[in-house]
Amino acid sequence: MWSAMTDPRLADHMVGLELQMIELEERRQRARVQGDRVAMARLEGEIDHLRQEMASTAEHLLAV
Repeated sequence: MWSAMTDPRLADHMVGLELQMIELEERRQRARVQGDRVAMARLEGEIDHLRQEMASTAEHLLAV
């Protein structure tokens, strides 16, 4: 079994999640500026889900 220290895939996954978070935050900000409450609500749900995945990934990284 690979550990996070020997398998860079887990760290790479975290970087990918961080990039997705940046994109979602930018899209949410655009929706806010445009007054699109439906898009804001949808994006906030996506952001919440992504935060949970990031927390889980961080736990795995720290468990090694």
